[in-house]
Amino acid sequence: MTDKGLTKAGAVAAEGTVALQSDLGRVVEGIKHVANCIKTIREQKTEQTRIDAEARKEVERVQAVREVLMSYLDRSFDERRRNFDALFTRLDAALESESLGAVSATLDAIVKIADSSPFKALNDIQATQKVLKDKSKEWDL
Repeated sequence: MTDKGLTKAGAVAAEGTVALQSDLGRVVEGIKHVANCIKTIREQKTEQTRIDAEARKEVERVQAVREVLMSYLDRSFDERRRNFDALFTRLDAALESESLGAVSATLDAIVKIADSSPFKALNDIQATQKVLKDKSKEWDL
């Protein structure tokens, strides 16, 4: 083989080496990309797990508040029912005795209770809780 043939063979070999290095570089970049994707997926799963745990805690908190609210409403409406029963019993007695003053006072009491709402009292409770949680105020009990 002549020097020219060796040079040509060397050039072909060099081109093959460059092509191989280029292909290897692409493979390495692909592997790095896959590794980054796996890392991102792992991070996202961790975040999703954290969000799920937070959501479960929030659902439990809402359920606890619901139980307290339902209990409060049950007691409040039971009390209102008893108050209305007592007032209507008084109204019947006042009507039977034809006592206009008693009828008027009883009707005023019925209207006053009917105008009030357990939900208004609930706002008062929330306002009280907010004031009690205020760290800037000191309470002496």
